[in-house]
Amino acid sequence: MVGSGTTDRNKEAVGMMALHEALRSVCLNSDWTYSVFWTIRPRPRVRGGNGCKVGDDIGSLMLMWEDGFCRGRMADCLEDMDAGEDPVRKAFSKMSIQLYNYGEGWV
Repeated sequence: MVGSGTTDRNKEAVGMMALHEALRSVCLNSDWTYSVFWTIRPRPRVRGGNGCKVGDDIGSLMLMWEDGFCRGRMADCLEDMDAGEDPVRKAFSKMSIQLYNYGEGWV
């Protein structure tokens, strides 16, 4: 079917906007400072420049940030912060760039 890739991308974009609006709504209609939506995805299996494999064949999973909302301007939440600044916003910023092994440790 011609053009189905564009239609799929449009549906995905609409879904992402709806997700972001839902996360925003949670914060603005509660006392929450931020909200985050996580996804569980298979760890990619790729080969590095030296032929080393990253990932594995046993289906390990990773917990990955899909989207988030933080009260105030998003740029304020995601910019680097000094140690004396808001620890919640600092944690929000760190979570947005981290990948976690599913089922291991704390998020």
